[in-house]
Amino acid sequence: MVPAIWTAIIMDGPLGDVLRFLHSCGWECFELATEHLEQIADDPNTPARIDELKALMQELSVSMPQAHAHLHADIAHPDEAHRNRDLRILERHLDCCAALGVGRVVIHPGGQDLATQDDFDRALALNVEGFRELGDHAGELGLRIGIENTLDSRDAHQVFGSIPEELLDLIARVNSPALGITFDTSHANVSGLDLGAAIRRFGDLIWCTHISDNDGSGDQHRMPGCGTIDWLSVMAALRGIRYEGILNLEIPGEEQPERELLAMKLRYGLEVTRWLIAKAS
Repeated sequence: MVPAIWTAIIMDGPLGDVLRFLHSCGWECFELATEHLEQIADDPNTPARIDELKALMQELSVSMPQAHAHLHADIAHPDEAHRNRDLRILERHLDCCAALGVGRVVIHPGGQDLATQDDFDRALALNVEGFRELGDHAGELGLRIGIENTLDSRDAHQVFGSIPEELLDLIARVNSPALGITFDTSHANVSGLDLGAAIRRFGDLIWCTHISDNDGSGDQHRMPGCGTIDWLSVMAALRGIRYEGILNLEIPGEEQPERELLAMKLRYGLEVTRWLIAKAS
């Protein structure tokens, strides 16, 4: 495993400046956040922006093996025009990731406000249709998609993909070698899952991670150790499935406008991530 951090911990200023700052704090591996991927994809001269980013990564000797595509995409939305628009955006993001040399792309499953079993069945069918198309596109580009486990209330299950069985059923139905899982620890904790058991249930389908902590009451995305997650159990489970990808911090709950304080947090976060990896070695 390799320590990594998503780039949206800093959103003011150009992406190049963000990478330089993170690199100055010791980070050498990154997930390209949705917000930064959108800036590249929506630029009037996308190829030039991609070339600049690749040149900078080579200059800094850093890597970006993972990216998060359109955060708010809902490919199971009841409106067909909405679904098709989001699919086109996701395909555009996959194209950019392939050009950047990013190998694995995080995408959320669709399906919100699902009140009945019929709603869930319909969301499953639409996710199968959408991810079949996305899986084919990713396969042609040499990419892998990690479908992220979603966040749901423990008391009222209304979002597709917060339960491992739903994602496993989706992946089995699509049956594409380009589809796996992104495991988000904060989402799992708020959803009331046993994180170690969920990791073992997904097994070697886990290709990407979003690592953060919370107290179970909400999606706080804090530094590991600042919530109720049992990190030794999580790391033992990742060791058990022989996970070898990046251990990627996604910690918007630690955002800090004062750069000196943020730098201290980022250096501490790197030490915490290295400690977690050592526990899994």
